Amino acid sequence: MMPQSIDSKLNIFFYIVIFFFLSTINNISWNNNKESYLKVKKIQVNGLNNDLNLKIKKKLEYLIGKNIFFLSQKDIEKELNSISYIENYKVSKLFPSKVKIDLNKTQLIAMTYKNNEKLYIGKNKKFINFIEEPIDNNFPLIFGNFEIKEFFDLRYYFKKYKFDIEQIQEYYYFPSKRWDIKLKNGMIIKLPIENIDNALKVLAKILSENIRGQNKIIDLRVTNQIIFSNE
Repeated sequence: MMPQSIDSKLNIFFYIVIFFFLSTINNISWNNNKESYLKVKKIQVNGLNNDLNLKIKKKLEYLIGKNIFFLSQKDIEKELNSISYIENYKVSKLFPSKVKIDLNKTQLIAMTYKNNEKLYIGKNKKFINFIEEPIDNNFPLIFGNFEIKEFFDLRYYFKKYKFDIEQIQEYYYFPSKRWDIKLKNGMIIKLPIENIDNALKVLAKILSENIRGQNKIIDLRVTNQIIFSNE
């Protein structure tokens, strides 16, 4: 009877070893499949034209093969923020293996030249070296070496006093950090270095009341003084 008992115990031990061995193999296989299942296999970019969508998709191809759980949102945002013609975006992880990116192109509002290179200015407050020419190229032209913040500060005051920005044909920025504005009707407005807020408040009143409307130049460079000229 003893030998039979020993054999029975050996058989049980053998089956236990086989069970754990098979379980281990299955666990390894499952883990491998799970890792493969959660890797990024597709990047979908929407919102722009086909060429721009494809260009951005290629820029993000480094995401392919990475675990979708551990993708860095900040890294993706850094890549998208470096693209000057994008206004805003939305990044979505579509489990198990797809990243979807919806984009909006910024609106172009002006054009300038820097180092003999044509640049556009977007509503997103960035200089844009466009890879394609816009269909509507009727933008105001800005002359001078200005900072983009200075331009948007000026626009802020124009909007504050409900000035029709669409009537501006050209902006001239001087090294002294002041602006001249040329309107589509030929009128030139000379703004001061400081107190632009007050100068545009005065300008709004002049234009609304059509004061000396026959004049071609309105000079507001001197505080509390308005100079009209036909030159």
